[in-house]
Amino acid sequence: MKNRPDIKIKNGKKYFFKFTALQRAQHITIAASVIVLTLTGMPLKFRDAFWAQPVYAFFGGIKVAPVVHKIAGTVLLLLFAFHLIYIVYSIFADLIIPLKRKGQLKLGTVIKSLVTHPIMPSFKDVKDIIDLLKYLLFLTDKRPGGDKFTWKEKFDYWAPFWGIVIMVSTGLVMWQKELVTRYLPGEVINLALIAHSDEALLAALFLFIWHFYNVHFSTSVFPMGTVFLTGYLPEHLMVEEHYDYYQKVMKAAGLEDEMLAPDGSPGEKPEKKPGATTEITIADLPRVS
Repeated sequence: MKNRPDIKIKNGKKYFFKFTALQRAQHITIAASVIVLTLTGMPLKFRDAFWAQPVYAFFGGIKVAPVVHKIAGTVLLLLFAFHLIYIVYSIFADLIIPLKRKGQLKLGTVIKSLVTHPIMPSFKDVKDIIDLLKYLLFLTDKRPGGDKFTWKEKFDYWAPFWGIVIMVSTGLVMWQKELVTRYLPGEVINLALIAHSDEALLAALFLFIWHFYNVHFSTSVFPMGTVFLTGYLPEHLMVEEHYDYYQKVMKAAGLEDEMLAPDGSPGEKPEKKPGATTEITIADLPRVS
């Protein structure tokens, strides 16, 4: 049973639940390991650049930096393994067991539930991308209404997910090259180096440009998005990025009269005492279909 509210109201402002403490811990761990891996790996790829030697020296140079890189890589590997276990556990706890209790545990039902999970790509994502292009080209004045996870967030999740598979596998090949070359030709080491290096550059560009802009540097969240720390998203971001899901949550909480318009304009709201905090758990309230 969840022990956190779906909506927090503090000082008259609403905050919507998005990530659990365990999910936030995983995010912080992968962020820290990837930053260390980038800072200890990129100086080797761009060794002639003016910044490469000072950065590498900061991590201890040729004697220490490779050890730091391997430790960070091991952390990433262990985190990825834990995340896979976490996914399997979540499927059983949140899907298999509830369906079994209801007597609805069938293969077709399980597959349908997995395919329609909020984090899975869907046709709505395609529609939202098209609607966003129309909005940016001034063909419409209506922004796409995002669901619980937008197409950008799904891209943020699945792209690194498969990238880690490449990074970890090729990194292990280079780390244990003596063992690998007992069974495979030496060319495998060269191929692993190329794949590891190029995928690392692609991942760094993706994370430090695309991801960082969307979650920290865009005008909506600058100077820093805080959802990865608090687990809660402010109402104005829910309206801007997740309006379809925002409507569902507000209706389920019985707060239809307090919903903001798609442009963020306020409606009638009950007066809140300064400093007062209200917590709303949707499961405890009547749902509105």
